[in-house]
Amino acid sequence: MSLQTGSTASAPLRAGVIAGSIAAIVASAVNLPLEAPTDTLFNAATVTMAALLAGAMAGLLWRGLESNLRRQPLFALAVFIAFVVTASSAIVLDEQVNRAASYIVPLAAIVLGIVGSLTPLLSRLLRVRPTLVAGVALVIAVAAGVALASQGDTASGTLTLPPRSTIMNVIS
Repeated sequence: MSLQTGSTASAPLRAGVIAGSIAAIVASAVNLPLEAPTDTLFNAATVTMAALLAGAMAGLLWRGLESNLRRQPLFALAVFIAFVVTASSAIVLDEQVNRAASYIVPLAAIVLGIVGSLTPLLSRLLRVRPTLVAGVALVIAVAAGVALASQGDTASGTLTLPPRSTIMNVIS
């Protein structure tokens, strides 16, 4: 293994985190219309955390396989196995939590697909053009922000308290 500078040695990890960030943006946007099994556990925040974790793990794996001649197929196999494990777990969880599989499986496919394809690509780009990659990530983040800016702006009715008599009946 050759001696690497801190910048090139950390390129795979940074690539994984950037890929996870991009996956988080896409998955959070897809998450909006999906009916979550329970909003407290399944929401955009947990989708984002899972995507960032998947990206970091992919970056660590890509860096760990650096000296392996079969790096690309082993990495692809690991991402596929991660999807199979996630989908299988979601199907098992679906027996306890209604709609868990229909929520988790598509988001896992999106996140792992993006992370699995972008981590190797971004790792190579970060070694050559780190500023370009940061610029592309910035453009993607801004585009996602603009695309999601109108979400939640539609009128959903008036926010009012229930009548006082209803509140008093509940307290009594």
